[in-house]
Amino acid sequence: MISRTNLLIICVLACLALTSTQSVKIKIVAPKAWNDRKALLLTREKGFAAVVHSIRLGFDTTHLMMDSDLLPDLYQFQVSQKKGALTFFFDPGTEIRLDTSNLAKSTVSHSKSNEEWRKYQTLVQSPSDQRLNAYILAEARAKKHNLSDSARYWVSEQAAEREILWDATAGFITNHPRSYVSLYLLKVNWFALKDRGLFEKLDHTLAHHRNYRFLSEKNKALAKSTPSGSRK
Repeated sequence: MISRTNLLIICVLACLALTSTQSVKIKIVAPKAWNDRKALLLTREKGFAAVVHSIRLGFDTTHLMMDSDLLPDLYQFQVSQKKGALTFFFDPGTEIRLDTSNLAKSTVSHSKSNEEWRKYQTLVQSPSDQRLNAYILAEARAKKHNLSDSARYWVSEQAAEREILWDATAGFITNHPRSYVSLYLLKVNWFALKDRGLFEKLDHTLAHHRNYRFLSEKNKALAKSTPSGSRK
């Protein structure tokens, strides 16, 4: 039997483990002319406060103290008074080589998660965005010429494309159960994918991450509200 004292110690240690911090390395290659310029590393998610880290350029490697359950995850990198922003998946040890004309075109290396993120963007998200944008433009043209039947058709095509995107995203998650990208994608698309049993397919090696714990609570709530046997 575990005494109350030992149980309390275990609970305290568990809480500390969830909130512990770690030193995370990131290398940013920038022109010498940019030395001492301020940069920001941040998350921006609807409904969540931004996690912001200020970085001073000009160092070979920057060490950030971050909560141990925050990485890998999707972050954004900005430099003061410079065009664009880089969206990338941040793993400890990531290297960013800045594009001086447009930060969004900067290259990211030493990040397995970012390679998986680019794969998803290239094979799934970008083609879907292109098709959806074409349907939106076609709808606008139809409305401009008062072609109501045509406009309704293109609206239905947009709805169908969203379903195609969700199916493809579910397929990516299923095929990459150990990926933090899959974890992120399931979190941001939970409203559309929650009934597909995808959380159970995620590998338990992801369990330390805050996104996994967030999804675990969502999944428990879903299980309580859903009749047995009705989920896909």
